[in-house]
Amino acid sequence: MKNTIIYIDESGTLPDKADRLVVVAAVSTANPDNLFAPKRSVKHLPESKNISEVKFYRSGDKTKIKFLKTLARQNLEIFVLCVEKEGRSVADTPENFALLCWLLLEECQLFHHEKIGEVIFDRHFHQTKDRVKFDHTLNQLLRKSLTFTHEDSQKISQINTADMVAGSYLWYKKGKADKFYKIIKNLIVSEKTVTWRQIKVRFWNKKLNRTGARAHPG
Repeated sequence: MKNTIIYIDESGTLPDKADRLVVVAAVSTANPDNLFAPKRSVKHLPESKNISEVKFYRSGDKTKIKFLKTLARQNLEIFVLCVEKEGRSVADTPENFALLCWLLLEECQLFHHEKIGEVIFDRHFHQTKDRVKFDHTLNQLLRKSLTFTHEDSQKISQINTADMVAGSYLWYKKGKADKFYKIIKNLIVSEKTVTWRQIKVRFWNKKLNRTGARAHPG
């Protein structure tokens, strides 16, 4: 039964050279209504009263901790991909973002097999043509026909769980703070760190294998 919903968001940006790392996180669950609990848990906190949605970089420490502790009590799985850009500015295109999500969703597929019903992304691209290109590229890479939707996290608040996970993991990898990561680490099924170059090499190897071409020896 395809009853697992996956929420995906990222922290860090591809084009900005100042962002050494980019983290893409997925939160999967068969009970998406349970993901409302973390947001409800922080509503009474003074620092959260005037914010429309709970985002990692807009939240104070008390909100982060309360939200993540509530999240850690839910029945869910976390998957994380950390990309080291090695000083590069990487174009924020549908194709490049699909490469990141490809490696992340491969891990989700290994765990959930055929149970994935829908993958919901925080709306990364605002133009329809870019979202269509992203969906097509990602399904080609996965060699699957998964259902992708792109939503505003103010309307689908479960997406904020992936944002909070991505932000927590990015701070952990940067050495800024590990206390948020420690709250959720027992829920992490997969955490991988790769370089942008490694991603591109794997993509080209996949492309060559598909076409039956051979890499030039020189």
